[in-house]
Amino acid sequence: AVRRSPAASVALTGVATWAVVGGTSLAREARTVGRALEAGDVEAARERLPHLCGRDPQALDADGIARAVVESVAENTSDAVVGALVWGAVAGVPGLVGFRAVNTLDAMVGHKSPRYRRYGWASARLDDVAGWPGARLTAVLAALSGPDPRGAVRAWRADAGKHPS
Repeated sequence: AVRRSPAASVALTGVATWAVVGGTSLAREARTVGRALEAGDVEAARERLPHLCGRDPQALDADGIARAVVESVAENTSDAVVGALVWGAVAGVPGLVGFRAVNTLDAMVGHKSPRYRRYGWASARLDDVAGWPGARLTAVLAALSGPDPRGAVRAWRADAGKHPS
């Protein structure tokens, strides 16, 4: 319906991109937890952590919460920002929305739990396949943006294969 109108096409693409890319809320939540940790308020940080990841915050000390935030920001930068934009560049609005649907399905049922073990494996593997290009691009961008790109690439090569996905 929007192909006949360049303005409508741009508007649809803009709205879909805004809806799919979660970088703003990701950064906001990470800063909120970071400020609580800087203030020494571990309880406030524990209260906000579930907005970023599914870990049990009661089992984490301040350092563990900080690690969870960094890991969550890294993973979600790949999934919610770079991966979505890669698929948007490849397939337009259907790519954006399709990638977000696959990623959300994995987040909802892809966990290894007794209830979803037989159902969740497919969504988890589909998410791994769909996320592969964005994850590689995120790693390249992270390596290039840091102070030691060669060291980052060495760490990437050494540690990437140790991750379950």
